[in-house]
Amino acid sequence: MFIFVKKQSNIVNILFSFFFVLSTLRCTPTKLNGACDPESENFLFSALLEFGSTDGAFLCPLFSGLNPLRLDYGTDFLVIKQGEPIGNLKPFVSEPIDHCESTPPLPPGIILNDINCEISGTSTVGLNATKYLITAKNQNKQISTSLVIKSLFVPKFVFVANVGSNLINSYTIDTTTGALNASGFVAAGGGPESMAISPNQKYLTIANRNTNNISHFSINQTNGNLNLIETVSSGGNTPISVNYHPTKDLIYIRNSDNFSTFSLNPPTGNLILINTVPTPYASSYILVDHFGNFLYETFYNGNLIGAYRIDMVTGLLSPNPIQNIPTDIRPKKMAFHANGKTLYVSYDTSNNISTFQIDTNTGYMSSVFPQIPSTGVVSGSIATDPLGRFLYMTNRDTNTISMYATSPLTGELFPLSPNTVATGNEPLGITVDPSGKFLYNTNMAVGTAGIFLINQSNGILTPNGNVGTSTSPAVILTAGTNP
Repeated sequence: MFIFVKKQSNIVNILFSFFFVLSTLRCTPTKLNGACDPESENFLFSALLEFGSTDGAFLCPLFSGLNPLRLDYGTDFLVIKQGEPIGNLKPFVSEPIDHCESTPPLPPGIILNDINCEISGTSTVGLNATKYLITAKNQNKQISTSLVIKSLFVPKFVFVANVGSNLINSYTIDTTTGALNASGFVAAGGGPESMAISPNQKYLTIANRNTNNISHFSINQTNGNLNLIETVSSGGNTPISVNYHPTKDLIYIRNSDNFSTFSLNPPTGNLILINTVPTPYASSYILVDHFGNFLYETFYNGNLIGAYRIDMVTGLLSPNPIQNIPTDIRPKKMAFHANGKTLYVSYDTSNNISTFQIDTNTGYMSSVFPQIPSTGVVSGSIATDPLGRFLYMTNRDTNTISMYATSPLTGELFPLSPNTVATGNEPLGITVDPSGKFLYNTNMAVGTAGIFLINQSNGILTPNGNVGTSTSPAVILTAGTNP
């Protein structure tokens, strides 16, 4: 179980509350000469201690009716693993409660104690980041706090898109060693340069750059075989990136001249084009935030990153970006930290990685940390592990993968030592499996996919062999399954 610690209460709110209570209490006659007497010299100190306290004990009886009920899990983001028990997550509660509930209900297998708000159990499903509202009540008071839970899928399949042959390779994952076993291949359209897995892990969608269309497949949940559902026009010219909405049945395609949005029929997988938004710049990559509120894209030639708001009801993009922020030269790929509050950007002809803080309420980006260099000059792709601990980047010119630790609080990057591990020739695509145990990359020049074990303590990669692909493997993705 992994948690991300949140910030402490704002001191301004504490002081405001204190002065309000102090003014109220001074309206009553003096009855005591001790530290709980509002007229005593020590009362100010007692009140400050009380309003800064989180232990639930009341220094003075008269404070008990004025303090709000407090519920705190020590985190606002919880990452758990499918099939692994999480133990008891005990919250701080400032006073006795009578009832506790969650909206919506917690994931299957995860138990919320309706008396004390403790969370325990074993998740039986994989689940993307989902926000839950935990509410505690007693006879006089009620408090609600948000808790985001992400349940990691059991790793099952790997898919590789080959731009040289337009074929998609399928593999099954050995969940102990990470080894890949080839299970077949299918044809996509021309130039399959971007792939995306649906949130329920049942569909694979591919943007075909050279043929202006989308190949849409269902994934056999037993063996990973791909079955073509349909091939449809991308809704524009030169589709270069595809991404799913995390909670709605929607797919976003970035064409060179617009965004197109498709709805997905969950039972059949069929796609319907429902909206297009023209854009003035050519893009290279799009990414939707964990909660489906904002979409980010890199403007390759404009040296910018743009942010678009997503309508919470319809899922459609706003026609205009809410922010464009300058970057280094030729921004290419992006990846989110597991908590969704940090965005990383790599560049096509630069060895830098940029880190941006994300305001999850407004979608605005801010650059806080200096850029971090890698050992290469021509980068490939970047990937973060799903537990929020590490980041990895392929370096095409040095045939290496750079390795970094990430701060769970701020997302700041720290180079690991050693900082690189060797790959095959011209590494490009990179992905971490849904459980965070294995990393895979594509080696374009030699037609292989590299297999690595991730040290769960320090993030260092250990090579575990290669597997053959088709010609010029560019993109690689992993998928999990639900029972």
